[in-house]
Amino acid sequence: MAVLGLALSASAELSCSSHEHPPSFAVAQAGGTGALATGGSGGAGLNVGNASPDGDLCGNQQIPAISDPPNLYFVVDRSGSMSDRLPGSAFTKYENARIAISVMLRAVGHRVRYAAGVYPALLNQDGCAPGMPIFPISAGDSPKYAAMGENGPVLSELLNRLGNTPPSGGGTPTAATLRELEPTILGLDGKKTYVVLMTDGAPNCNLGLRCNVDACIPNIEHLFVSGMACDDTFNCCSPQVGAGDCVDADASEAAVLDYQEAGVDTFVVGMPGSEAYHSMLNRLAVAGNTARPGNTAYYAVSDTDQLDLALRSIGAQVAISCDLPLSETPENPNLVNVYFDDHVVPKSDDDGWRYSGQDSIEFVGSACDTLSAGDVLNVQVLSGCPTVVR
Repeated sequence: MAVLGLALSASAELSCSSHEHPPSFAVAQAGGTGALATGGSGGAGLNVGNASPDGDLCGNQQIPAISDPPNLYFVVDRSGSMSDRLPGSAFTKYENARIAISVMLRAVGHRVRYAAGVYPALLNQDGCAPGMPIFPISAGDSPKYAAMGENGPVLSELLNRLGNTPPSGGGTPTAATLRELEPTILGLDGKKTYVVLMTDGAPNCNLGLRCNVDACIPNIEHLFVSGMACDDTFNCCSPQVGAGDCVDADASEAAVLDYQEAGVDTFVVGMPGSEAYHSMLNRLAVAGNTARPGNTAYYAVSDTDQLDLALRSIGAQVAISCDLPLSETPENPNLVNVYFDDHVVPKSDDDGWRYSGQDSIEFVGSACDTLSAGDVLNVQVLSGCPTVVR
């Protein structure tokens, strides 16, 4: 018998006896993390750890599946407003972004390579210096850490570096940052790269941009500048008052469009404080080829739960596919079973798994939904037992 998909952990206990795995569809949430675990973007297949030849598996021959992990590049706003507390949380918006990244990467980190940058830069006089990389592209940790409910060393280092770059004032030079990081991000190896842009406001810091009150951030947010109320009667972005506070929408959209034309999609996450810039963030999501259905094309979040859900959804889209190419054609297609964690997934044309080719399978119906939701840590394709059919 042959193992046609590698196990994500060496602790799985499976038997060839079909009566020990009845044809019912049930999925365990391993490790309490809701981890994601199969088929990357574009049908990349499994990229998982070795199954133990000493475990209770139906044979110990391992046939690696096809793998080409995508790249995730986090671009995190560290402007002054990101130091405000997230509503309903004891932590700042920036710290909540850091926590949400950890939740996402604990789930999908073993399926991707990831890197991060923050903006504005750490040391700058006017608060508008373009952002900078803080963590180089790295392969994620082994899934064994997620199974134990822990962060691996790679994720821990990313979180440490994010923790060492908290907000300290400054603006939101989104366009300049995307241009600064462009050679790095577009130069990454791999089949596909995605950017996750996390911000709590509108891009600004374009000192040469002039605007009326409808595009002036102090006016939009009803602030006071030099003792004057920024309202319909006083333009706080006029040359006499100051520069750099106009919404820099066009330049930011152009940068995202250039990324997309180079094959890099951009997910946009709007933290609390960005609500007034709904249309501008929608433009970025559309330009980034990640627009969501409905009136809000970007991921608008208002609390911790929504933030975690947004990043988990992005992780599922990037790292999960319901198509799974195998590196070898099963010797007998009637002696193949698929397991989510330690539960069998019945073969079915409508709700389970089915062959999509001689050496590939496809998850359909609730099986695909469960996989995409991120509730599966361990996916195995085992050869040698009569196929369980729905």
